[in-house]
Amino acid sequence: MVIRRPLDDRARRERAIRAARTTSELEGSRSTDLTRADQDAYVRGEIDIEQLGSRVRARYNLA
Repeated sequence: MVIRRPLDDRARRERAIRAARTTSELEGSRSTDLTRADQDAYVRGEIDIEQLGSRVRARYNLA
C-alpha cells in the first residue's frame, strides 16, 4: 500500500511548471529565459498564477 501525502503549495506549483515546460519541449518549443524567470518566481510564491499569466501575455502583446 502506498500512502501519498498531499502536496504543499510550492510542490504543486513546481509540478505545474514542470508539466508546462515538458509539454512545450515535447511540442518542439522552449520557454524564453524571461518567461522561465517568471515561472520560477511563481514556484517560489513571489507571484501568483494571475500575475504569471499577465506577465507572459504582456511580454508578447497578447492583451
